Amino acid sequence: MRAAAQKKLTRIATAPGARGAAVLALALAAVPARADFSCPDQLEVRQSATPPAGWTVSYSEVPPRLSGVMIFDGQPSNKASLKYDRRKSTAKELILIWTLRDSPRSHYVQCTYERTTAIITSALPPGTASCELVFDRTTSYPSGALPVKRMVCR
Repeated sequence: MRAAAQKKLTRIATAPGARGAAVLALALAAVPARADFSCPDQLEVRQSATPPAGWTVSYSEVPPRLSGVMIFDGQPSNKASLKYDRRKSTAKELILIWTLRDSPRSHYVQCTYERTTAIITSALPPGTASCELVFDRTTSYPSGALPVKRMVCR
């Protein structure tokens, strides 16, 4: 029974076109699926303030929300920020799109948040080809900045 099954499998694998299909299936299985990458919508920040005599300190319960994104060619300390390639504007949204070209350095993303000076940075996964940042034009933060509706790099 085992020999018969082996012969049948051999006939299927050597059928015209079967070998190419099998090689293609193996090649596609070996390519990892790329996950979307984005800045966290909120950032937990622990602040510490020393008030002057006669004053007290209180802290907001609302975590800082994503307010901006910068894309860099290489480490942000090199100050090689990339300008978006396309800008689309509608009554409700402002959309900025970066097309990332091949570079010997990694691309990095910096995420900024409203009501804090904290900035988080991460290297983008290898093979990331573009980033899109969408601002909500129907509202704004007290600072005047537009809130980020969504951000994704692919």
